[in-house]
Amino acid sequence: MNQITQAEQEVFALSIDGHSISEIQDILHKEECTIKNQRRSILKKLNPQSMTEAVK
Repeated sequence: MNQITQAEQEVFALSIDGHSISEIQDILHKEECTIKNQRRSILKKLNPQSMTEAVK
């Protein structure tokens, strides 16, 4: 998991905790598109079929 940036790790950790994109947006004070881009980057790096699979 070293290739994932600190910001992506924060988004991933909140996803693991079950937070939605809008909740993550409120917690991290980031734009929705930023959260979605970071989630997309996580998926590309971890290569799962979905964020749900990545969390598992």
